[in-house]
Amino acid sequence: MNEVVVDTNVMVYCFDGKLDLRSLLDNFLQESFSLVTLKKCMDELIAIKRQDVHRFFLFYGIKIVDFYEGKNTDDTLLGYCKGKNCFLFTEDKDLRNKATNINIKTLSFDGRSVKISKL
Repeated sequence: MNEVVVDTNVMVYCFDGKLDLRSLLDNFLQESFSLVTLKKCMDELIAIKRQDVHRFFLFYGIKIVDFYEGKNTDDTLLGYCKGKNCFLFTEDKDLRNKATNINIKTLSFDGRSVKISKL
């Protein structure tokens, strides 16, 4: 089973674009996967006062992992994903570049669908 680690900006994009995260990934991956985010990402969502955060996590069954490494969220995401066979789903171009440089597979939006990075 693939683990998809979801960055804050993807969740905001789904909120604002009213996109169905699970359907997008089902269509793209075509195999079973679990959704994970880090507590730091959850904290960022709460800090920007998203009212629908808890419902979103429950609806999609996103597991919140309490993992801290590095000073910022990007470093923590990279630290969590490094050495794992998982996908990092982010819209942050700099983060995607850093991830692919250390052999982390990344996903991003391609309009209303998903694309994978080239390693």
